[in-house]
Amino acid sequence: MLIKKFIRKANYLATPLYDILPSWFFPERDLRFKAYGIGMGKTGTVTLSIIFSKRYRTAHEPERRFFANKIVAFAHGKINKNDLIKYVNQRDRRLGLEMDASHLNLHLLDILVNEFSEAKFILTIRDCYSWLDSSINHRLARLGSSVEKRAWFRHMDDLRFGADRFKYAKEEKVLVDNGLYTLDSYFSWWKTHNTRVLSTVPPERLLVVKTRELTQSIPQIETFLGITPGSLLTSVHANVRRKKFNILSQIDKDFLEEKANFHCKELMDQYFPEVKSFNS
Repeated sequence: MLIKKFIRKANYLATPLYDILPSWFFPERDLRFKAYGIGMGKTGTVTLSIIFSKRYRTAHEPERRFFANKIVAFAHGKINKNDLIKYVNQRDRRLGLEMDASHLNLHLLDILVNEFSEAKFILTIRDCYSWLDSSINHRLARLGSSVEKRAWFRHMDDLRFGADRFKYAKEEKVLVDNGLYTLDSYFSWWKTHNTRVLSTVPPERLLVVKTRELTQSIPQIETFLGITPGSLLTSVHANVRRKKFNILSQIDKDFLEEKANFHCKELMDQYFPEVKSFNS
């Protein structure tokens, strides 16, 4: 076990070296299918990766620091689209994954759709209220952690949530006090992420699964990918954060619902018509 852990760590640290090597340097693996998990963080992407782990090559947020740095570099004009396409193809061949589950995949979605015509995509989706509550709990639980302090992590959050795009309202003092973004930032990203997936991936290549129905949807996932029935794990739930900070409960309910409806109502009515407000 220690040897395997050491090898994984060594491979991870060697990623910048691998990045400059040509694709042909890495063996091309015979994949039984090719799929990407493209849900937001805290929508079940960890679980999605794990259910494939029994029989298939799978990973959750592989090489996330290096992947995120490429995304940020492209967003800031430090690399061009051709550089990014080359990186995606080289990384894909090197990793040889059958299921790559990562919220970061959203940022390169058009490349993934166009470069890998055989690939299929699974969008795990969660209602905007429980998603935001879980995301905030997750963030506050790891404040001060080594990951949270790293530049790539902060840059990705600023890129997604638009650190300078929205101003805090007086009702959002609890968000200011806890170093969080505005409700506009969070809810607008929820809409942007899910809408971009739905508008970019051809319907025949996309499966939308509600987070709370993920394990029940395993037969549907197997059919969608054309894989052996019963080959996915069926009893999995991962990445549970038990500590709750009750941040949303400290925000005026009407104000919270107003912000959620402004950004998310159309998709919420389509996928979660039964959810009208936040339940702590």
